[in-house]
Order: sequence, then C-alpha cells, then structure tokens
Amino acid sequence: MKDVEIDPDADEEMDHNELVGEHNHKQQLSMLTPEHTDPEEELWSTNSHYRITKRGKILKSVTERYLRHDLGYGQVSAPKVFTRTGTSKSTQSLTTTLSTPTELQSYLTSSITKPRLCILDANILIHQLDLLEHSSQIISQCVVCQTALMECRNVNQTNYKRVLEFLGGANSSSSGANRSIFFADENHVEIANSVAGDRAHNANRNSSEGNGLRRSTNDENDERIRHVAYYFADALRDSEAEIILLTDDAGSRKILEREDRGVTAMSMRSYVMMLQAEGAVENIHDILDSIANFSDHKGSRSQRSASDALSLYEPHLPATELRAGIGKGLYHRGILRVSNFGARDLGCNDCYITVRGEGERVAVLIRGVGDVNRALDGDVVVVMLHPVDRWISTTEGKKEVTDDTKIEDVAGIMTETADATLAQSENITESAQAPKPTGKVVGILQRNTRQNYCGSIHARPSELHTTPDSTSTSTDAVTPHAPSDRDTEAALHEVEHPDGSHTCLFYSVDVRIPPLLLRTTQRSKLLNQRILVTFDSWPDSSPYPLGHYVRSLGTRGEKNVETEVLLHEHSIPTEPFSPRVLACLPPADFTCIPHPDRTDLRHLPILSIDPPGCKDIDDALHCLKLPNGNFQVGVHIADVTHYVRAGTAIDLEAANRSTSTYLVNKRLDMFPSLLTTDLCSLRGNIDRYAFSVLWEVKDDEQATIVDVSFTKSLIHSVAALTYAQAQAYIDAGDANTSIPAQAVQRLAKLSRIFRAKRIAAGALTLASPEVKFVLKDNDRNNNPTDVQAYTLLEANALVEEFMLLANVTVGKKILRHYPTLAILRRHPSPNRSMFEGLISKAKTCRQFEIDISTSKTLADSLNASVDPSDPYVNKLLRILATRCMSPAQYFGSGDVRPQEWHHYGLAAPVYTHFTSPIRRYADVCVHRLLAASLGVQSLPTRLSSRRVLSDLAANMNRRHRSAQLAGRGSVQLHTLLFFAGDGDGETNGGGGGGAKSGKEEDAYVLDVDTSTQRLPSFTVMVPRYGIEGRVQITSAMIPGGVNDPHLVRDAHRHCIQYNGTNSSSAKQTSFTKIQVFDKVRVNIWVKHTHDGTRELILDLVTPQFGVVPAVAVLCVEEPDTKMQPVPSSNKKKKKSKRQKTK
Repeated sequence: MKDVEIDPDADEEMDHNELVGEHNHKQQLSMLTPEHTDPEEELWSTNSHYRITKRGKILKSVTERYLRHDLGYGQVSAPKVFTRTGTSKSTQSLTTTLSTPTELQSYLTSSITKPRLCILDANILIHQLDLLEHSSQIISQCVVCQTALMECRNVNQTNYKRVLEFLGGANSSSSGANRSIFFADENHVEIANSVAGDRAHNANRNSSEGNGLRRSTNDENDERIRHVAYYFADALRDSEAEIILLTDDAGSRKILEREDRGVTAMSMRSYVMMLQAEGAVENIHDILDSIANFSDHKGSRSQRSASDALSLYEPHLPATELRAGIGKGLYHRGILRVSNFGARDLGCNDCYITVRGEGERVAVLIRGVGDVNRALDGDVVVVMLHPVDRWISTTEGKKEVTDDTKIEDVAGIMTETADATLAQSENITESAQAPKPTGKVVGILQRNTRQNYCGSIHARPSELHTTPDSTSTSTDAVTPHAPSDRDTEAALHEVEHPDGSHTCLFYSVDVRIPPLLLRTTQRSKLLNQRILVTFDSWPDSSPYPLGHYVRSLGTRGEKNVETEVLLHEHSIPTEPFSPRVLACLPPADFTCIPHPDRTDLRHLPILSIDPPGCKDIDDALHCLKLPNGNFQVGVHIADVTHYVRAGTAIDLEAANRSTSTYLVNKRLDMFPSLLTTDLCSLRGNIDRYAFSVLWEVKDDEQATIVDVSFTKSLIHSVAALTYAQAQAYIDAGDANTSIPAQAVQRLAKLSRIFRAKRIAAGALTLASPEVKFVLKDNDRNNNPTDVQAYTLLEANALVEEFMLLANVTVGKKILRHYPTLAILRRHPSPNRSMFEGLISKAKTCRQFEIDISTSKTLADSLNASVDPSDPYVNKLLRILATRCMSPAQYFGSGDVRPQEWHHYGLAAPVYTHFTSPIRRYADVCVHRLLAASLGVQSLPTRLSSRRVLSDLAANMNRRHRSAQLAGRGSVQLHTLLFFAGDGDGETNGGGGGGAKSGKEEDAYVLDVDTSTQRLPSFTVMVPRYGIEGRVQITSAMIPGGVNDPHLVRDAHRHCIQYNGTNSSSAKQTSFTKIQVFDKVRVNIWVKHTHDGTRELILDLVTPQFGVVPAVAVLCVEEPDTKMQPVPSSNKKKKKSKRQKTK
C-alpha cells in the first residue's frame, strides 16, 4: 500500500517505547506476509478519499494497492531464531502460507463439538485483547485480517503491538501455541473483487431507491471484514468447521444475520456464554470478568436526543470538528496531566495541558470534573480556552494548604527533594504577573495507552472482619471505622444484577485515576485482593469510567503483592529480557584480551571501592606517583558500549528501561545479568574493558590539574574494597605500606583538596534521611529485623569526589565537540518562593539567617546555622534545604539555553553522567559521545538527531523519577512491616484501636498546622527511621479539650502553645509549647483499617499538655504576651501570675 498524498502536519504523539520499537513492529508485520515472486501475478488497485488536516486544509489522498493471487488463506508464524544483533536469522522460515482449503482444514484443531474458526473484528482487537491473551486460550483458532489490524493500530498503538505478539505466539501461556492466522485482505484479489461487486450492487440499489448516503470509513472496514468471513466460510463449506465473526458491533451482527451466508455473528459475551454451556473452559468467572465493558455511545452533539437528558457531561465533539477547530486556532491540543483526581465533586483541581503560544510553551489549567469532561491522565485532548475573566490570578493559582484541606494522618518516608515544578517538567514559561489561562476539554483524540490500573474493589465495613496479621502477637481490635466518602460513593453506584453479578467501585492506587465501575461475578472473592483493571470507556451518562477485571495479583497487604503493585504503578519494567535481547549477548566464557585500539593499563594499581556485597561494580580508581613528582589519577568506568552496539535490540531495551531500579530486597537491572554482574563488573583480579579518564595532578596545596586524557583501556583491578576496608586504610595512615593502602591514602589526600575547592566555589553539602534495613537471614520473604541510619565515611566522600570530577571533565569534553548534541544534567536554581517557609521558620524559631542568593551564600548560611546544644538541627536544616530544591534533570544541550545548563547544587557550569553505564542509559549515551569525540567510533545516527535526544532525555527523567519513587515505596513498605512485627515476630507495632504498643523515638518538628478549622497537629521527622508523619493533638490531650481558650495556635511563630491549668491540680499552671525544630518524643505504631490495609501512625508522648514538669524550669521563659490568649477576667490573669511567682 502506498500513500500518494501525505499530510505533513500529522504529528501523532508517541511515547518513547513506541519510538524505539516502531521499526521492529513494522518488520514483524512484513514478516507475516510472504514476498511476491511472480510479477505477472500483480494486479493494480487505487482508492481515494478526501480528508481535513488539523489546519483545516482539504486534501485528496490516493492509496495504491498491489492485489495478489498468492495470499491464499493467510499466513501462520513459525518459531524465530535470533542472531547477535537481535535480528532474525532467516525471514524465509518465519511464515507459512495456507494456500488451499485442505491446508486450512488440516491446520485447524477440533474443539469439544466441532472445528471452530473465529474472524476477529477490529473492536475485538481494541477492547477484548485480554481475552485473546487469556491462559485458557478460548480464541486460539482465529483470523486477524489486515483491515482490523490497521484500525487497531490507528486507535491504540499498544494494543497493535500486543496483537503482533499474539500473531507470533509470543503471548501463549499454555503448552500449545495459539493457532492464529494473519490474512492480508487489503492485498487479496478475491476479497477486493468481492467487496467491489457488493459495493456496485448496493450503489445501484441505493440509486434506484434515491438513497445517496455516504458511508464512513468504519462502515467500509466492517464490510471488508464481513467479506473475509464469507471467504473463509466458502472455503470450509464442505467441512464441519463453524465460522464465527466475533464483533461487539450490533449493526454488523444484524447485517450478517440478514445475509445468511454461512457465518455466525456473535458478541464476545455471547461467545463466552456458549463456551460455558458447552463446558469447554475452566475458570469461567475470570473469563466473564475479563470481558470489556464499553459503550457504543458516540457522544457528538449531532447524535444527542431527548433521551440523553440524564447525561452528566457535555458530549465530545467529533474528530473532524476538533481538527478543523485546531487548524483555525479555536481549540488547542495537548496531553492531559493530572496531579490528583480526588472526590468527583471536588477533584481534578490540578489538571493541565501544555500548548505553544507565541513561541513559548504555556500551561492551560483545567479545573473541576465538568471541564475535565471524562479525560484521564495521559489522554491526548482538545481544549477550548475560557474567557479571560475566568483565568486564574498568580496568587490564586498557587498551591496552598487551606482550612478545607484534608491532612493525612498516615506517616511515611521523607522525600529528599521537591517535585519538579510545572515549568521545569514541561519546559514552559510562567509569568509572575500574567493570569494563568484556563479551559475545558471538548474532545479526546487518543486515550492513554496504559494497559492496566492496580488497586482494590471497595469493601464496606460490614463485609470485612480484618484482624492483625498472624505474624504479630498483638491481639488489639481493628480500629473502629466511620463511614467515609468512599462508603457513600459505593452505596450510590454499586449494583447487584439479576444474573448474580455485581457492578463494583474500584479504586486505583494511582491517585490520578478516578474510581472505575466494573462488573464481576466474583465480588466476594476479590474483596481483599489487589487486582488489575483495564479502562474500557466513559459514557457521558456514567459518573465514573467503565472497566473490566484482568487478573488478581494476590492478597492485599502481603509484601510480595505490594511490591508488585508499586512496580506496576511506577511503570518499572519487570518482564524477563526477550530472546531477541539475549541473542545480542556475547558468550558466557567471553574473555577480555589486548587490542590495538585499547591502552593496556593492567600494570596500574587499580582498585574499586563499593558497598559490601556489591556485584555491579562499574567504577574503579588508581593513584600513582609519577617520576616528575606529580600524581597520575585515573577513573576507570566499565566499557558497556563494547558489548552493547547502538540500535541493537539490547540497546533499544536499555533505552526503554533507562535505569536500574533498586528496592530494599531486590534489584531490577537495565541490562541482563551477564553484563551487569559479570563482563561489565570491574571485579578484582580479572581483566576487564574500561573507558578511562587520566589526570596529571600536581602534588601541591591546590592539587592543580595539568593534563587530562581519555582512552579505551584494558584494566586489571588489584582489589575490590568495601567502604569500611578503604576507611581502615585511610585511618591507618603511613602504618600500612601495601600498594592498595598507599593508593587509597593518596586518593584521600587529593579528594580533600578537590572537595574544599568545590565548596569554596559554592557547592552545597546537603543531607539525606536515608536508612538501611537489616533483613532476616534464611527467610524466603527477607523481612526486616532492624532499621539503621546510613553511615557515611570519608571513603564514601573519596569515591564521590572523583566521580564528580570525571563527570565534569567528560561533560566539558563532549560539549566542545557536540555543542547541540551533548547529553547533560542540570540542577535549576531555586526561587525564593520555594525557600520562603524554611527561611521564615529558621529565622523565627532559631534566629538562623538563610541566604539563597547564590549556592555559595546558601552553603555559608547553612554552615553558620548551628545549635551547640543539638548538632542534629544543622543536619535537619540541610535535609529541609534539599527538599526546597527541584530534582536535577537530563537534557540535550541543543534544547536548553546555555545560561540554564548550570548545576546549582554542585556549582558546576557543565555536568553530565559518565560513571555508571551499567545502571544508567544516560551514561551509555555519554560514552558514545565521548568515543566519537576521540575518533574511536562514529556517532550513532540516533544520537545525531536533536529530536531523538530530546525524547531520550525525557524518558530518562521519567524513568529515573519512577525508579526513585519505587525505591522509596519499597522502603515505606519494609518500614511498615518492621513496625507491624513482620520482621522478627516481636510486637513492634500494635494492631490499632486498643492499647497502641509500638516504639518510642525522638522526633523533630518540621511544621505546625495552625488552622482553627481542624484538630491541632504538627509534622515531625524521626531521624532513627527516616520517617515523616503528622501528629494529632486530640481533645484527650488538653485539659479543656481542643477548644480550650488557653490553647494558642500562632502561625507567625510556627508553634502551638498551651498556657493553662494543670490537669491534676487547679492551683498550678502548665506551660507547653511545640515549635518548629523542637525535639519531641513520639510513639510509632501500626493501625489496621477495616479494608485490610495497615497505616503507620505517630502519637505524641512528650511534652504533655497540662502537666507540670518535676523541676521548676517553668518560670525560666515567660510566655510571649503576643501569644497569650485574651483572659476572660483580670482576676484570672492575676491568679496566673501569683501561681508562677509561687
């Protein structure tokens, strides 16, 4: 098929996975159709139609097709064998053509009753693909025609790829492969003649009847698929085979029934019910629940009638009207991004799309479910702007905690940095004065291609009787449950149907997704399960989208299940590496040998320093005294690109994964283990290929660098040290004269100088609340037995210093050679608004001055902010300062202005990642850029395109962020298990509503909620466990309850203060103040909720309100008069003074 007219304005949006995999899928499709060998058999066919571009132009598109006689009854795939490059060894053996009806009959297998062949309509491929991939293989004998496949591709690229894999038998989960047939109907001469004859007949009939209606493309596709079914029915007429056209289009089924040409038309549900009646399948409930729940509701204004009075949303405009409006500038197109869906009547307040206006990218905010209009996060939507008077002012647009904001009581792991701002993540322009534009969704061009959402069916309190886990010795009852918003919504929308099935409310763990309505026959079985659900449709008459059940992951709350959930929700690739990828690997016994293009450095005392048990060692160091008195310092990085050629299957897979993901109990690698832990790991006493950076450094006070060189090398590590072993060498000083010890001591000396120079230039010394877990030995679940603070040694700083030096040096090198193609990493300077809260708290509560004018002034002010009585306060300030900054981002040097390349935290004008190619794809790209700059290798074609680099950088940022969130989620899960007592069997945490056993620890106050509309509370951080959570002050803690007039909430001083009567003696006055940076004592315990989940809770132990301390320190600090409540009488005020004097 050849498109004579191509629309240059078409810019179909594809994610990174689609970009890197498009070539492979085109190749797969071409393999399904045999090459034409006889030119005399060619026939010629043309087809033309008119279409409107997105700019409103009308184009005539002419399609030319080659019609062939040799396509028979389709092609079936054969097993594939791949070469080292990941390509097929032989394309000739991949497909077999079924040339005759006899061959077709012999290919079919028998069902329980008789042979059955299903012709799949396009809507089955689009909506019911989960059933095709189901392990029961209920549709193993089927025909996928080219028309249906191309329609699927136009609607859903992800499903298109899945269908290709299905045709190749890749998704067959049983011992027998599916027996699917690909039928190239668009190039089949008999189908073309049959359709042409039918259309001519219908045209004559319509002309005689005066009916000149023009048919849509979908109608023409449906007609072609019906003729495919007739063609197979004619071929199998003399056999017992039953031909079934599976379609969920009621109109197409009626036409087949009326024409009666030996084809049975059935919907998917009817087909499954027929199999159930025959007893042909097991697990029928899983299959019934997997049937997609979608509507034929088109939603255009022209199709609305009086019966649509109950519509809850505005109908979407038809695609032709949307594209015409975009072309005229009436509408804007973009990808919807949702922060948090929330409740249906209050949620969707943080949605936006980015559009280009006057050369700059601008965010258009979309607020409220009416304006969001059934769009989901990731959908390609069309938006109409509101009038300017409905735009949002800058102050109104800021995200603030208001009196109506609900604050979570559940504790969790501290975040290390702030989320990237809208301007940073989407590269948009924000004006401090101009109002923010708002709009509403008027149509959806393409739904998000995400396959499944993970979550649970909502359970009412009366349906679950959850008890604490059996691993805990606590016998506390479950916390009493008050009706929630979810209970109310469930009562409104859940329905029990006459057939015994239920429509249930499903809540995804992804807060960006609204609840889904799904119909299931096994509600009671799925209540306490984590399940996967697929979005099907969202009719304008439904309050929530419709979906269908895919499969169950396991019992809610179990460690392995929750780990799978967090990996799924953060889109972490967990699939095993494919045969195509594994075929790219060298043999397992591969050895590194000298090569003329490599510098042999095996004579150098090279060593590595890593955490204990590290297997993916990607960096090593050496330091040697030269004859001229200078030092030669080397950083040697695993040469991953020697094994991973650009553009191969393994390279594309690594580009997709982009990073390794580290969880508490396991690691998900970017490359197969043969590379990660063997050939690319710079283990001790083994020859390895490396990419080396060598400096000559003067032995002076400034450690002046006089020369630098880069080379591909062959190295031999003399020692693989742990941080503790390297630290022992540093501490031993000159007492240890071994070669590794001397090298470490020289490296330590130089690293101190380099570090001092960086800090003098303005580099920040920040802190992190990172912790590590001690896991139970000989336990298949690897449950935690202890949580420990992560201790940093000078050896850690030594390695970090030289890795930073290598990254900066390589960044400058590749930028000189490729000014617009370098992959760099930038850290944007924070604006004052991000630091306002910390500056105010530090000044008010501790009289610390925080200056963020430059990174140097910030570093100096942090160094000066020291509390002699509590050294941890300084570390706490550094942790909070880190959280006021946005995370660093990868970018292409041609996409960002040079003045924005700066790395604020490192005070480096240019920075990149070069030192970890085993676990970061950015480093792989930088290795290739460096090799090209040295003339060692040519620059790969993909890295020569700024557009591809931009897509790669965006995917790197997205994957890096997802890996961080997954790692944090794993820490959160193991922390919960530890406090719940799952690690060692002890009662580390209580069950909930009764006596709250737990662990008491010191905590520091981070923030105080001074709103009078809620219970008083404050946020704390527990350094021992890296936990952050909110502590509620309940009425039971205050002598007069939370409305006690002596309880003062002072937003200006960031504190809550109680100055009233002692709870045990009316003659004594109690003064208690909780302020930011104060140390308090909290109890950490686990609450079990009614739906089976567990939550980490923090309760205040000390100080206590209304309790007089045993020693008379009460009078040391007179309460500030500004903070005192207004007394009800002078008599009470005088009495209070007399009590204090006494």
